[in-house]
Amino acid sequence: MFHIVHNIDPFILRIWGNFGVRWYSLPYMLGMLFVYRSLKKASQKHLIPHLTEEISENFVLTAILAALLGARFFHVFVFEFDRYGIDPIAWISVWRGGLAFHGGLVGILLTVGWYAHRHEIPFFQLLDRIAVPVAVALALGRIANFINAEMYGTPYDGPFCVDYSQNEYMARPPVGCRHPVQLYESAKNFVLAGSLLAVRERLRPPPGVISWSFIGLYGWIRFGLMYLREEDKVWGGLTLSQIFSGLMGIVGVTMLALLFVQRSRSREGAAR
Repeated sequence: MFHIVHNIDPFILRIWGNFGVRWYSLPYMLGMLFVYRSLKKASQKHLIPHLTEEISENFVLTAILAALLGARFFHVFVFEFDRYGIDPIAWISVWRGGLAFHGGLVGILLTVGWYAHRHEIPFFQLLDRIAVPVAVALALGRIANFINAEMYGTPYDGPFCVDYSQNEYMARPPVGCRHPVQLYESAKNFVLAGSLLAVRERLRPPPGVISWSFIGLYGWIRFGLMYLREEDKVWGGLTLSQIFSGLMGIVGVTMLALLFVQRSRSREGAAR
């Protein structure tokens, strides 16, 4: 049976001790670049009303900051407050790791809402435009999680399982071979990004379809994959991440259904 022995240094460049440039920082930098290029192209082709290159630049800087703050807030105060407690220094120690996707999503949604309101930009046109590059950035982020040897999977002794027992960078390597669930999630995000891009460019769906499809599909697929991740169960045999992902899936599917019902009614009204 083919096992992957994981002993990868989480640092691209280690300056001293635990200070340096980590692989985990790359997805955020690349994600920021991908989102900016997508918005810049949209502004140059006048695809989104009132969107300019200057607004695109400011949006990306604000969004990355909001995503980091939201992701850290959720990680500390929602997912692992029992670990951090009342320790403000630990709350802001992002270099030690600890960012929650759902909090980052909330930060991005708030940023989209703020810029849409402030610059009179259609909310869903802006959100639809960034969904694909965000999905790509998340795919790269899961590869970085794999390199960091974090968020590893449940015990598994099949093909391409990951053996952390010889990892000198982990304080307590898990026992036994594991599912490479980080890579499963990365593949899911790449497929999601490609599918949404194809739909956006070929079918030109109404505003909101890409955004709610992303939220719904991401939520439900992640909900299933979380059964393969080593996490504590909090309610009904589900992890906290599963609960939030399931809610994403429900909201995404519900809003897609409402969009199509509304569009169908509009067509019927126009035909009368």
